[in-house]
Amino acid sequence: MKILDAVKQAFKNATNHCLGKCNICGRHTFFVCIDALAARNNMYCLFCRSSSRKRHVAKVLLNLFTPHLTAINDISRVGKYRIYNADVGDAFGKILNNYQLYVCSSFIPGITPGTEISSRVFCQNLENLNFSDKSFDIVITEDVFEHLKHHEKGFKEVHRILKTGGYHIFTVPCYFDRTTLVRVDTRGDKEIHLLPPEYHGDRIRGKILAYRTFGIDIFPLLTKIGFDTQVDFSNYLDRKSGIFDSYVFYSKKVD
Repeated sequence: MKILDAVKQAFKNATNHCLGKCNICGRHTFFVCIDALAARNNMYCLFCRSSSRKRHVAKVLLNLFTPHLTAINDISRVGKYRIYNADVGDAFGKILNNYQLYVCSSFIPGITPGTEISSRVFCQNLENLNFSDKSFDIVITEDVFEHLKHHEKGFKEVHRILKTGGYHIFTVPCYFDRTTLVRVDTRGDKEIHLLPPEYHGDRIRGKILAYRTFGIDIFPLLTKIGFDTQVDFSNYLDRKSGIFDSYVFYSKKVD
């Protein structure tokens, strides 16, 4: 969304803005609403520009690893958790820019996967990561796995690079009352569209194809790989952190 359009939308939704404290940058702030019907993907913090969804990921991370802290901004004081985030240029990256145990990545066409683009910023393919086994305590992915051609391979790669007891904290679109909706058959050499193509916006590539919407069968799949998976659903109290209409998966590597 262009800046002028965002400003217009912010004025249009002014009654939906709210005050609170951001659990990423740690500042008291306004959470700015751009679209009330898709609050999880906006409600931007004025300072770090984190979205509701990203702050929900931060909430889960803090609860699991540093419940004595109130913001990601304070994690560098702990200095013992190695974090991999499959996103670049986001609020986590801005806040943890000087945290040496934080690395991030994106898949960038034309760049060889594994290339370090800048300090601790990589080009990576989630289906074939270049990191060593048991490298990280935390892996973060947000609305990524529905875009992987071979999602099971991606989950196995995350399992491989996590330390035992580490967590994959992630978001994906999911039906909790039915099985996965397969949009594209990827079992053969050619992709076969089973439904009209669905594309989601992407900062780097413009738009990317969604291969599936996950369903309740994601849980036995992750169990088979070696994860113990739970889901955190946002609640009324989360609104003080600007978290709305969201859910976050967290999978612990148990073997």
